[in-house]
Amino acid sequence: MAPPLLPSRADTELTLDLARHRPALLRHCYRMLGSFAEAEDLVQEVLVRAWRARDTYAGDAPLLNWLMRIATNACLNALTRSRPRALPQLDRPDVPWDASFVEVEASTWITPAPDAQLWSDPSHLTESRETVALAFIALLQRLSPKQRAALLLKDVLGWSAEDIAEVLALSVSAVSSALHRARETVAVGASARALRPADAPGPEPSPAVLAAYVRSWETHDLERLVALLREEVILAMPPHQAWLRGLHNVSAFLKGPRFAGFWARGLKARATRANGLPSVAWYVGGPDGRHRLHSLHIMRFENDLVAEAINFIGPTYLHGFGLSPFWDQEEAPPPAGSSQA
Repeated sequence: MAPPLLPSRADTELTLDLARHRPALLRHCYRMLGSFAEAEDLVQEVLVRAWRARDTYAGDAPLLNWLMRIATNACLNALTRSRPRALPQLDRPDVPWDASFVEVEASTWITPAPDAQLWSDPSHLTESRETVALAFIALLQRLSPKQRAALLLKDVLGWSAEDIAEVLALSVSAVSSALHRARETVAVGASARALRPADAPGPEPSPAVLAAYVRSWETHDLERLVALLREEVILAMPPHQAWLRGLHNVSAFLKGPRFAGFWARGLKARATRANGLPSVAWYVGGPDGRHRLHSLHIMRFENDLVAEAINFIGPTYLHGFGLSPFWDQEEAPPPAGSSQA
């Protein structure tokens, strides 16, 4: 019997390089698709495809550029079979606190993404946090797939118009036109909602402020909670399409009878990070006294006050965070490829 073939040194090095580039590919596919789970699946396909086609890589361009070409075309193919995702506060008008809250299909909305998978070391971001901000991801979905790809390859990854034209099978002038329309659409969309997704998100809250905010939820301390909200605070709760704006409106909702049942069940928080921002996973008490995983709460602070809170409710939005289903269970291990990629 012939001895088993051992991987060559080149193949071993390529395997390590593919793993090293996984977070960058994941960020790119997530921006293109707006769904972390779909991006994760697609990146796995891209890496398999790249491995099988490794003999075609000539080495005349950086490996990441070659991989991005494969990933971009895979995303464009995937987008022909899906509809654009949205974010309630960018795509619906705000409502009064006592309005009806109707759930829509979970796949309507952008899904959050865990920092631990978007960056191999989230404390040393290779790209700015605003490039994975939820508002930016949502505004990208308003663009045609090729406009989206052109904008990301040029403004986020810094590619030349010539390289973009080659990947997208367009002329250089068509790329320039697509970039102009894309930038204009994103700018208009941001202005219409008084959002600035391309701006830096600013300094994060002090640990004491963040702890006080989480504690106010856990202890049902409404006075303290409201004191930590900005006057123009936004509260959204996908898959509900309704969202609230303004301190008075949000405060009335939190104090109202509809929310009382949620408070009464009891909350426990587990810290995490999503889309470059501090976040907590809420565990809500059940009839048996156990706290079950309920939602992911992402907070954007300005000057130590909450400017925007998005509470993503349900398992669709919890994919990839490695969270245990019950509070009293040991924390699940990080998803494969999260911090080691």
